[in-house]
Parts: sequence; structure tokens; C-alpha cells
Amino acid sequence: MMNFKLHISNLAAATVLAAALGAAQPSHAADGNVLRLQGTIQVNAGQGDQVLQSHATVVDAKLGEKTAARLGTAEGQKSVADANARLGGNGAPAATSNDVQDMANAMAGRTVYTSQASHMAIINSYGITLDAKSAEKSGMRTQLSLRFSDEDMKLIDAKVEFYPDSSKSSESYATKIKASDVTIDKLERKGDKTFVLSGSFKASDLKAGVLAKQLKGKTLASVSGRFDFQEVPIRAK
Repeated sequence: MMNFKLHISNLAAATVLAAALGAAQPSHAADGNVLRLQGTIQVNAGQGDQVLQSHATVVDAKLGEKTAARLGTAEGQKSVADANARLGGNGAPAATSNDVQDMANAMAGRTVYTSQASHMAIINSYGITLDAKSAEKSGMRTQLSLRFSDEDMKLIDAKVEFYPDSSKSSESYATKIKASDVTIDKLERKGDKTFVLSGSFKASDLKAGVLAKQLKGKTLASVSGRFDFQEVPIRAK
């Protein structure tokens, strides 16, 4: 399991790495990567049911070697410069070629999970985040966050965030969900490090996120869905 934290500098390096390799994201199904389905969310946001998928990605074990080769070309260096220029417009720090290479070396051969769980001992709970999106580049995305008591695994609260266009990370609608509006059909442990769960949810009156620009001032009337996940790993501390 991939277990290093993405600080701002790491995030910049990951973004530049994707650009340098010519992929949409370094953790997606680029050449040499292997995708494994974690689960699905069938969501309806007023346009009929859409099935969204969440994947684990086994990153190419030769990513470090491929990155070094790419960075050794003029085209690769131009990709780094262009990506840094785009990030700079958002106030993000630049990533050097060494940052990009270090990121590639760290990611090579690891498994990256889109949906994960974590144990929050200080508040006696487990947090589970289910994140799924359309296979289409600009398709929708839904992130469902659930918090359970670590004593009896009863649901405490929940939140849903809906992205009409998954390629626009700041353009979303979000709201908290009452526990009574979430139904848990299954919640099991598979071994010591993985949850299996399924259920449904509904929410109404979703406001645009605080960072949204195109959606600013807009409201999504309702969103509902069903989730079915066979692999939600518990993140190591």
C-alpha cells in the first residue's frame, strides 16, 4: 500500500511527473500500470442513474527507469517546464527534475488506492472515503465520506461531494448527510486491513463548494445512490 503523504511539493512533483510522462495522472492506466476495481457507486443527480468506478492502481515497477529516460530528453524537460508554468498560475511551488525523479522512484511498484479508510483513535472512530468517477474524461465523480464508531461500527455521520465534471477538482457540490439518510447493508472486515461494505444514501440541497467558480452560487437539488465496495484498505498510521 502506498503510504507516503502528499505534501504540496509532492503534489506538484506528481502533477509534473504525469505531464512529463504524457499521462493524465501517474496513478491511472498508463502504460505498465494495472487497474483493479475496488467498488462502484451508482449515483443519480437528476440525470438518471450513472455507474461510477473506484480503482486501485498497481504502479509500473519500471516507472523510475522510464521517468529517467523521459527526463533525459528535450521533450521531457519541456513537459516539466510547461507543467510548472501551469502550476505557478495557481500559486503552487515549482517541482525540479530531481523532485519528479524522486516521486517516480517512490511510486514505482506501489499500489495506490482511490478509496480508503483510516482509524482516528483520538475521536474513537473509523473514517471511510469512497471515491468513484466515470470512465469518461469529463464525466461525473462522487465522493462519499462515512464515519463510524470504532466500538460498535454504527454510523455517526456522513458527507457527500458531487463533481459534475471530474476533470475540474474545485467545481463541486457538497453537503452533510444525516445518519438516517444512509443505509448500511453490509460492513465487514476482510482480514485486519480491509473493509467490505455496501449500502445507499440520499441528500438534498447541495451547495457549491467554497473553491467553486463556475458553480458559485448554484445549488444541486438532490443526489442519491448505492455503493458496493469489495476492497477498502485501512490506511497504515
